[in-house]
Amino acid sequence: MFVVMTLLVRDEADIVAAVVEHHLAAGVGMIVATDNGSVDGTAEILAAYQEAGVLELHHEPALDYRQADWVTRMARRAAAVHGADWVVNADADEFLWSPEPLPAVFASVRGGGVVVPRDNLVAVPGVTGSWVDRLVLRDELSLSPRGTRIGPKFCHVGDPDVSVAYGNHTAEGPRIGPPADGHPLRMLHVPDRGAEQYRRKIRNGGSAYAANTVVSTDVGWHWREDYDRLRGGTFDDTYASRQSAVAERAARGELVPDTRLRDRLRALVPAAVLPEQLAKVVG
Repeated sequence: MFVVMTLLVRDEADIVAAVVEHHLAAGVGMIVATDNGSVDGTAEILAAYQEAGVLELHHEPALDYRQADWVTRMARRAAAVHGADWVVNADADEFLWSPEPLPAVFASVRGGGVVVPRDNLVAVPGVTGSWVDRLVLRDELSLSPRGTRIGPKFCHVGDPDVSVAYGNHTAEGPRIGPPADGHPLRMLHVPDRGAEQYRRKIRNGGSAYAANTVVSTDVGWHWREDYDRLRGGTFDDTYASRQSAVAERAARGELVPDTRLRDRLRALVPAAVLPEQLAKVVG
């Protein structure tokens, strides 16, 4: 059972090594990555993993966020070139979590895909240090800014004719049937790792969506709305308000302590493919 992960990234130097190491240790056999014009050292980190033989790196310079096209291209390559039995299409802030190695989990699935719920990890109010040490509260509601549950992700069997939708929430292809029930997979999601990082994410993503004149404006609406706030000068107030809401929920005991990701990343450092890269992330 050969599992391949696709990874589309832009300016994720603070986390990308952790995502790579976590999934390799979980049983991913190869990562097909596309760097979308990073300027913070992300591409160089990915190149080091390519040099180590665990990752295939592509570069996409266009800044109009044609995510569905780019992920589809990688997912098809995962099946056609690398012989993937299963494909995990991930973002650089997502950690697929499983109680046993991924190949064993996917071997037990009777279906062409699995829908994987996501839970946000959020920072303990007032704690300083690396995001790995701060993001140790799990938000089981994980609501979007509009008050709806954040969307799940979709893993699928290898298919050289697959088409992956925006957000990696669904995929279609001749080998992909109805999703299977009863699997143990979850996704730990760390989109907000600090004000500076989140502002950069919104600036990059929002401007890229604005440059995409083909996709519906409903796609990426959360980035678009925060990008409008960034341009309109209200982003900082909105961000501060969200942090206050997290602190209030933490005080009411509505967030669940969850140190699994922190503990796992620290434990992985000695045996990591590139220990020095992972050590920079965990601090």
